[in-house]
Amino acid sequence: MSHLFSGINTLPLDPGNFILYLCDYEIFSEMRKILVPVDFSDLSTDVLEKAGELAKVFNSEIYILHISAPQAFLTEDASSLPNIHNPDIEEMIQEDHDLKAMVHYLLERGVNARSGLIHGPVVSTILREAEKFGADLIIVGTQNHGFLYRAFIGSVSEGVLRNSPCPVMI
Repeated sequence: MSHLFSGINTLPLDPGNFILYLCDYEIFSEMRKILVPVDFSDLSTDVLEKAGELAKVFNSEIYILHISAPQAFLTEDASSLPNIHNPDIEEMIQEDHDLKAMVHYLLERGVNARSGLIHGPVVSTILREAEKFGADLIIVGTQNHGFLYRAFIGSVSEGVLRNSPCPVMI
């Protein structure tokens, strides 16, 4: 089964679990920066785990990115926001905490990682951050939505795949 960019094929191990094998090692020897957008769903954990495995093999840096809805104000460290009872601020502080936990998880496994919590339109923000980071690969998960959802709303994975400045692994 071929993927959308050359150099990667997949061998099914069991349903829902795939292993990568490399047709051209040279393509991956340059995979030094991997962008991993997350939405904190259960799928995000699996995507992060696979990205960590790939980063460890190729000595890559991972940038974990979460895009939040625009807020009234953001700082670099959401935990430094004033203690105001506001559900949006509390959610942003929780997202910041979750991102830091993901970074810590990867660092404990010997993977260089950092994170970003940014507000804005999801697809265009991912693409902009990929360029700023100099990403060599973007790894995204995908939810199985129905035809009507994809037709009218679209999917983040599809938007990133169609417009990415680098290879995308879904």
